[in-house]
Amino acid sequence: LGNLIPDEIITQLVLRRLKSSECIEKGWILDGFPRTYAQAMALQDAGVQPEAFLFLNVPNEIAIQRVVGRRTDPVTGKSYHVKFKPPQNDEKLLRRLIV
Repeated sequence: LGNLIPDEIITQLVLRRLKSSECIEKGWILDGFPRTYAQAMALQDAGVQPEAFLFLNVPNEIAIQRVVGRRTDPVTGKSYHVKFKPPQNDEKLLRRLIV
């Protein structure tokens, strides 16, 4: 538990997806990738050229608050946040939410 997927495997998966017709037609956003120099070089070697980069400079306290408040309903797959997007007051729903 807790280990990252090896660079070679994750890079192959990402490159395969980026070559899909959906990504070619609609575009794509990479969130948290590349994480390593090797991943970045693999993207470059494959000819992947992003048009723009976004860097979100968020204080650690805010980032932590956003992450620790997330909840997911395993039945519907819907995402909630205890402060910013709380679930409806439904006891069955509240009991099954997972962190």
